Amino acid sequence: MPMGEETKCEICSSPAVQKCSGCQNVHYCSREHQKQDWKLHKYGCIPAKVKQDPKLGRYLEATRDIKSGDIIMKEAPLITGPAQVTPPVCLGCYKLLEEGKTVSCSECGWPFCSEACTKKEVHKPECHFTLKRGEKVSISTFGVPHPNYQCITVLRCLYQRDHDEKLWGKLQALESHCEDRKDTDKWKNDKTMISDFIIKFFKLDGMFTEEEIMKCCGIIQINGHEVPLMEPDYVAVFDRISMAEHNCSANCNKSFTSTGEIILSAGVDIAAGSHISVCYTDSLWGTEARRHHLADSKFFECTCQRCSDVTEFGTMFSAVKCKQKDCKGYLLPDTFILPILHKTKSPDPETRGLDKKFWKCNSCQDAVSDAVIQQLLQDIGQELNVMPKGDADACERFVDHCSSYLHPSHFYMTDVSLALAQMIGQDNKLGLAEVSDDRLLLKTQLCKKIADLLETLAPAENRLRGSLLFELHAAVAETGRRKSLTDGPMVLLGYVTESRKILQESAALLRHEPPELPEGQLFRQAKINLVQMDELIRNLSSALPSPL
Repeated sequence: MPMGEETKCEICSSPAVQKCSGCQNVHYCSREHQKQDWKLHKYGCIPAKVKQDPKLGRYLEATRDIKSGDIIMKEAPLITGPAQVTPPVCLGCYKLLEEGKTVSCSECGWPFCSEACTKKEVHKPECHFTLKRGEKVSISTFGVPHPNYQCITVLRCLYQRDHDEKLWGKLQALESHCEDRKDTDKWKNDKTMISDFIIKFFKLDGMFTEEEIMKCCGIIQINGHEVPLMEPDYVAVFDRISMAEHNCSANCNKSFTSTGEIILSAGVDIAAGSHISVCYTDSLWGTEARRHHLADSKFFECTCQRCSDVTEFGTMFSAVKCKQKDCKGYLLPDTFILPILHKTKSPDPETRGLDKKFWKCNSCQDAVSDAVIQQLLQDIGQELNVMPKGDADACERFVDHCSSYLHPSHFYMTDVSLALAQMIGQDNKLGLAEVSDDRLLLKTQLCKKIADLLETLAPAENRLRGSLLFELHAAVAETGRRKSLTDGPMVLLGYVTESRKILQESAALLRHEPPELPEGQLFRQAKINLVQMDELIRNLSSALPSPL
């Protein structure tokens, strides 16, 4: 706050010195007025405030120090709806529909999983427009993408214009990137499959303009979150969390409650004044893939600290092995921060050719053209695509073969190593008890290596890191069990203690995950395992010889 600026009580506007400890944003003249305001303030009490920047637009800034694991906000969606490309799903709960097991809305004909779902508030928009159309909808094919569902979520946004002015205002305040989206293939597809379809199918010519419809398409594309509570995922648009900026090494993690609220929690300690960030793309993609995805889907070119560092915080996540004789170095370009030339738009003459770069060895300084590197990565990518799924031996062969070409932490190596780590012990009835000592050691090493890599690259990737640590705790405990067979039961105590510590960290990372998700189920299993391990540790400790 600028020096000398007077703070006023939120209730009576009198001079105030007390402030809410939760958000540090509002002030009160007395404890009584703070209690009086809480009924309203609790819905907006978050330890962050909205700020504006010419380049970033609106963003969130921490108003106080936030500890790792703390929930920053929990927010209900403004709009929910099926994904744009989806088989027929229940428009009340988004459950996948099966032929012969549906109930039709008596008003409009759209199919549902139950009579109760036909009555849900969320269904009102498409029901309203179908009634105005004067003819019920009939869905006869199930299990494959259906074109009629492409418009539903957009239609639900449009409905708010004439039925909920406040909600419409919040939606319209969100970024849509309409100018950037124009002339792209996605824009053309949305115009035909959504805008034109809505006007013709629902007979709404003159009610909504193409500009209004296309803006709603953009709002959903830019701000929509895939909610994985159902199969397939559905889409939700939120208000305040949409202001959290992107970072490829974000400081926050998002998860969902069982009822579809989004939870934003700190993945690391966040100092007051820091920007609140989430990752809009896959943090385990290489820099070039992340930047292209963000440019194509979110219409900005990422220049975050991770993208700007070709070594990606020293992990060499995109590095290729130097092939000069006796050289043990690795190749990387000078920078990945180059203009991205969109396939659908002509390149700027001033930037044409800037994508031609060389990758240089950090040891012998040899230079290799980008074209050669891209061909190598393309070949390896094709090898990965045809590799048998669920085959641990094939994963090991891939890692062994590609170690001649890629850094051990390269994103392709990490991708396959991750699959292998999770696969070991999952492909037999007895689990880890049945795997060989070599495979058990490999699982342990891979889980630890990738969990450490994630902590460096993407410390807020709680779900994946928590899942890996759960796998690691099981591998450490099984190693201890085997060691105890030859070295005696007391050896087990050290391993169980270490395993418990790893499991405790796993549970802390997964504690906000709902039971509908595999990670939420792991969290519940972790709590059970912790109780059992505590009892085992007590029993082993009590069996130790008493000190003289």
